[in-house]
Amino acid sequence: MDAGQDEIRQEIAELKRRVARLEARAQAQEQAKPLPELVAQAAAAGPGESLEARIGSRLFNRVGIVAVLIGVAWFLKIAFDNRWLGAAGKVTAGIAAGLGLLAWSERFRRHGYDAFSYSLNAVGAGLLYLSLWAGWSLFQLFPLPVAAVAMVIVTAGIGVLAWMRASELLAFYAAIGGYLTPLLLSDGHNHEGTLFSYLLMLDAAALASMAARPWPRLAMGAFLATAAYGVGWYAVYYTDAQFGLTLVFGILIVLLFVAVPYIARGGVAAEGEARLSRIALTVAILNAMFAFVAAIFLFETGTRGWACLSLGGLYYLLARPRRIGGLHLATANCFVLASVTLGIYSYWLGSTAADRDIHAEICYSAWFMVFGALLLTAGFWRRAAALRWQGLLLLCASIGKVFLVDMRTLSEGFRVLSFLGLGALLLTVSFVYQKDWLNLRSAAGRSGGA
Repeated sequence: MDAGQDEIRQEIAELKRRVARLEARAQAQEQAKPLPELVAQAAAAGPGESLEARIGSRLFNRVGIVAVLIGVAWFLKIAFDNRWLGAAGKVTAGIAAGLGLLAWSERFRRHGYDAFSYSLNAVGAGLLYLSLWAGWSLFQLFPLPVAAVAMVIVTAGIGVLAWMRASELLAFYAAIGGYLTPLLLSDGHNHEGTLFSYLLMLDAAALASMAARPWPRLAMGAFLATAAYGVGWYAVYYTDAQFGLTLVFGILIVLLFVAVPYIARGGVAAEGEARLSRIALTVAILNAMFAFVAAIFLFETGTRGWACLSLGGLYYLLARPRRIGGLHLATANCFVLASVTLGIYSYWLGSTAADRDIHAEICYSAWFMVFGALLLTAGFWRRAAALRWQGLLLLCASIGKVFLVDMRTLSEGFRVLSFLGLGALLLTVSFVYQKDWLNLRSAAGRSGGA
């Protein structure tokens, strides 16, 4: 028994010596790590991190980026005020610092510290953009085309890094720089062709990236930036003489972003269908709204209806695939509704009849009722709940208009016609639903039981 206990004690002692040697070796390796790795470890956070880890790795990371940019800007101001560097030296130092940070970020990425690497990429790209802007705008060291080409090269370089690393965050950095470039290089003059050609190029690149990567938010950002530039340019520079070129660019932008829901389907397996569909369909809705607003502002009163009708025809053609076509079909119906409504407004606006406002109101009511009935009919015929719901909503709008507007503005004869027409239509619709030709009550019962 004593011999067995002695053997166990010896094995335990040997294990303790091995553990001590391993701990000493691990401690030595930790102390031998270079400073960049130790700094990056504090910035890299893994999944399931605590509140403390999120504050230390994420919040401090972002505040650190801002602090570095402020510090660099402050240093440059001091250097400028004290004339430590000439104009060329200032721009060269900024470009060198930006390139150095981009190169340094690659070292952190190779060691697995992606978050810190991306932070350095953001700072480095920001320094490059600011240095190029200063070289052109403040010091006139090179002409505008040179600054523009250089900024495009920076944007393309960050975009290539994003593609190689499969990083949506880096792609956002590239997009931010790309879409800020026209603003940074603005000289106060109208360059419509150059501006919107450049924006279309960026938009196409964003959509091409989304076709191969699950990055629908990139398309959302591209659309919002393009729409913001369009609104800003229209408010400052647009004249009737530019109608043709502006219309061409508007059509190209709308057609480009119409494709977003179809392109997003390519990344479903990698990212999840729900998220992709939600963002892509939001872009499609915003794009349709942008198209409608553009038609209202670009076209004259008499031709706005035709513009909306053309957009409706486009969306009817796009409403082929049932999976995505429901949204396009609803959009097409909205454009047709707006088209005829605008046509009624334009017709009676040019009329010289004394009671043209009364006639216009009765025409609006009749059109809403007729189109609502057509949508309901199509919905029953095609067994499409979306169409039926559109028809029901339009009939609800008709009810509101008849009771709130027609009863107050129309003459007694037209009031009678308006209420009789609405009542007959609603009774017919009610009868159809009571007949339950599509077994809607049975389907509701089954879904409720389930």
